[in-house]
Amino acid sequence: MRPISFSPEREIYRNEFLRLYSVRADFGEFTREYFVADKGRRVGVIVLREGRVLLVRQYRLLIDDMSWELPGGGIKAGETAEQAAVRECGEEAGVLCHSLSKVLEFDQGIDVTKSPALIFKCTDFSVRPGLHNRETDDRKWVPLTECLDMVLDGRIRDSMTMMALLVHARLEERS
Repeated sequence: MRPISFSPEREIYRNEFLRLYSVRADFGEFTREYFVADKGRRVGVIVLREGRVLLVRQYRLLIDDMSWELPGGGIKAGETAEQAAVRECGEEAGVLCHSLSKVLEFDQGIDVTKSPALIFKCTDFSVRPGLHNRETDDRKWVPLTECLDMVLDGRIRDSMTMMALLVHARLEERS
């Protein structure tokens, strides 16, 4: 296979959450234009209490419904992944993580969505009463087995949450 050559990136749109750009790949016999959605690095946190996983609920446009997910979000400029995980968990769930351990790093997309994700686990935390944010409207502690049922029956549809729960369950089986 001959080396693939790429055009320079052509930025289409940018805001604080997303960068859209196109790039043309020349494969020799044909070319293809890729339109890339770069959402930046993301984090998610599996917060565990007595065999239960913390889930938060928020509205998601593409499913036009509320979605149960792990707390998480984007890593801001100048922030480490760990700092972002602590911040996001505090903002979305009212839970302050005191220590984190890395569980998994993966790419949420490998063709035209650029959104590498890091998943952390936390068992050392404190909980603030109530939720006081604009993103989530509820939080609940769900047994891991029920979380997995929620994945299988479609109540959990977020890919980062699904990946994190499935890998966490597998790691629990091994220990």
